[in-house]
Amino acid sequence: MRYLLLVGLFCFALALDLALFVSASDDTVESFDPFRPATLLPIVAGRRHTLESQVCALDARHPFAVLAAPYREPAQQEIPTQPPSR
Repeated sequence: MRYLLLVGLFCFALALDLALFVSASDDTVESFDPFRPATLLPIVAGRRHTLESQVCALDARHPFAVLAAPYREPAQQEIPTQPPSR
């Protein structure tokens, strides 16, 4: 049980460190003050907004359409030989 708690604490510390690294990756390290944690919230909020807009712009069906295109049959358009009856 001790080791499970130790591994959980290690993973939490690693995730926190990674979150700080990602939030400060846009050259705002000099504006980050570790003794004033309120400065971290705008940095994280700005990065989250950027990430949300990138995810919304992502078209998940496009790679599948590109991979499946060679295996699809081309659409055959039928031209009617007789005019439609009234």
